Amino acid sequence: MFHVNDKNAIVLASESTRRVDILRSLGISFSIMPPGIDERRKPYESPKEYVLRMAYEKARKVGDLFPDKWIIGADTIVVHKGKVLGKPKTDEDAIAMLKRLRANWHKVFTGYCILNASKQIVYQDVAETKVFIKDLTDGEIAKYVGTSEPFDKAGSYAVQGKGGYMVKEIKGSYTNVVGLPICEITEALLSLGILS
Repeated sequence: MFHVNDKNAIVLASESTRRVDILRSLGISFSIMPPGIDERRKPYESPKEYVLRMAYEKARKVGDLFPDKWIIGADTIVVHKGKVLGKPKTDEDAIAMLKRLRANWHKVFTGYCILNASKQIVYQDVAETKVFIKDLTDGEIAKYVGTSEPFDKAGSYAVQGKGGYMVKEIKGSYTNVVGLPICEITEALLSLGILS
């Protein structure tokens, strides 16, 4: 569908299978390199500042290894009433997050960065999507947590997986909620001349 102007010029700085699948939907070739960075949020950072910094640091870390390539870094978080909901560590964490989200709107932010170290080009932005979770019963929450799906997902749910049934409404990019806002990424890659 799209053509990469430099053969094998794109590297995705992520090991997320969701991001890999979304980027593959463009029909382009790219490499995958997990960045391995410290992802702790700084106390003073707003959610948008945090995802922008994470996306940049992921891209920069991989860009240091491949300075001539175009690196895509991304980071996704769930925010409810100003509180960042990360990935749950225990069943209790997941249950608490889902109880917090049920019958409520929350926001999903994905910061993304496209970087080329040798050309000294850095393109950054944040995509925002609003999501409404249905009024889940305690039993539904317990059953869902029992599937183990919540455990590597920000906010304890996967819109593209078993948790899709609980998402009643989405305002904005669906792929942003999955982990990579493909419309925005494609527009950026086209504007930078990486794709044609």
